[in-house]
Amino acid sequence: MASREELKQFSENAKKEMKQLYEKIKRHPLTCLTCIIAIVTAAILLIVLPHWQVSGINDITEKITQENQSRATLAQILGGIAVGVGIYFAWGNLKIAQSTFESNQEMARKSLEFAQEGQITERFTRAVDQLGAIDQLGNPAIEIRLGGIYALERIANESEKDYWPIMEILTAYIRKNSSTEDLRLSGQNKVSLDIQAILYVISRRKNCFNNGESIPLNLRGTCLQNADIHSAHLEDANLEGANLNCANLEGANLNCANLEGANLYRINLNRAYIENANLYCAYLKEAYLNWTHFRDARLPEAHLEDANLYKTHIEGAILTDAYLEGSKLIEAHLEGARLQGARLQGVSLLDAHLEGAELEKTNFSGAHLEGANLKGAKNLTVDQLSKVKTLYNAELDPELEKSLREKYPHLFDEPVDEP
Repeated sequence: MASREELKQFSENAKKEMKQLYEKIKRHPLTCLTCIIAIVTAAILLIVLPHWQVSGINDITEKITQENQSRATLAQILGGIAVGVGIYFAWGNLKIAQSTFESNQEMARKSLEFAQEGQITERFTRAVDQLGAIDQLGNPAIEIRLGGIYALERIANESEKDYWPIMEILTAYIRKNSSTEDLRLSGQNKVSLDIQAILYVISRRKNCFNNGESIPLNLRGTCLQNADIHSAHLEDANLEGANLNCANLEGANLNCANLEGANLYRINLNRAYIENANLYCAYLKEAYLNWTHFRDARLPEAHLEDANLYKTHIEGAILTDAYLEGSKLIEAHLEGARLQGARLQGVSLLDAHLEGAELEKTNFSGAHLEGANLKGAKNLTVDQLSKVKTLYNAELDPELEKSLREKYPHLFDEPVDEP
């Protein structure tokens, strides 16, 4: 009984193998034909060629020996050729397998990317919808909006394609939901939680203008008072007319930014970079600008009354007709600055650097210039300096100093601390 089952199983296996062989022959008929011809040719060569080679030998024993040797040699040669052909086909099959594997990998990668792209698109749409969430009373649902904001931040960090559209969506959200017009109507003095969350996202973002971003941020006319945007990259950003009263931008980079007409009252810009920026008519009264870099910035008619500018760099800046009354410019660098018509009444310029500054019609009434360096200053007159509080240890051009010492020697006396 067992033998019959074994025979039956053997018969089925043989049929399967024959079927597989038949399928292979159907798929590769030319290859199979070539193999058959090669085998037949090899068999003929093994039989005929050795016999032909010894046809001239009469001794039967020697003839048989030589024929067998010749056949053995020929068999080795044909065997070597067969091995070589086998290696060649094996290598070809390996290359095909490798190509198939790589193709499958590429297809799998594309399928994965497609699936991930679909997931990101779905997350993106859901997050944008969350930005407009409202509660049952029609008020903004802040907790849902915050979830949308942070979801967009995560997508921006994962998807290069969606990075900039997300930045545009977030800045547009600020412009729409926190404009200076909204401030006038609502009377709020601080940004809402959702606006502050977006500002944190902007501060943390991985790129900045000219470093992964080809377009500067647009925050024109936004109300960002009391906001925290410290250390943010806002190069070339458009902040024209923005309200940044009492905001914290310490260490921020605002090089080449547009802050024309911006309200920066009591803003903290300590250690910030605002070089080549436009601050025409900006309002910086009582602002904190210590160690700040304003090189080549444009501040004509800007208001900096009572501002703190300790060791601030303002080299080459334009401050024509600017208002600096009562400001503290101790050890500040104003080399080459243009201060024509600027109002510096009562300012403290202790140990300040004004070498080469343009000072035509600059008002120094009551200013403290103790230790200040005014060598090479342009269009500076005796009349202007006659109204200062002190010139003790100040450095002046020789002719100007001589005239002042002759007419106003008390200006060079060591100042006495007032009780």
